[in-house]
Amino acid sequence: MAALELSSSRRGDRTVLHINGELDIISRAELITYLDKIIRENGGKIILDLTGLDFMDTSALSTVVSYWKRLTATEDGFLALAGAKYHTARVLWITGLAQRLPMYDDVAAALADT
Repeated sequence: MAALELSSSRRGDRTVLHINGELDIISRAELITYLDKIIRENGGKIILDLTGLDFMDTSALSTVVSYWKRLTATEDGFLALAGAKYHTARVLWITGLAQRLPMYDDVAAALADT
């Protein structure tokens, strides 16, 4: 099992949250804490960089969807996913959320479009 590692970088008025390792029922609390800190300190324009993701379960996906709904309910907030791969985040495709959530091939594409 790969431990979860979270880091972030600012790109203008957006924050890119780099996720490495596994997002599951155990590590989702860490994700929630980190996302809340980003929103409090930098606002609600967030891109989740999933290129280093090893695994995502439905509890983590539920957290992502919850923040997506919360942020898009504000006038200038958004949450986008970048670099998600089917073999590590297949739950996005199985649930049909890959067609609903804003998803990009990589961070550069997300930054160009958001």
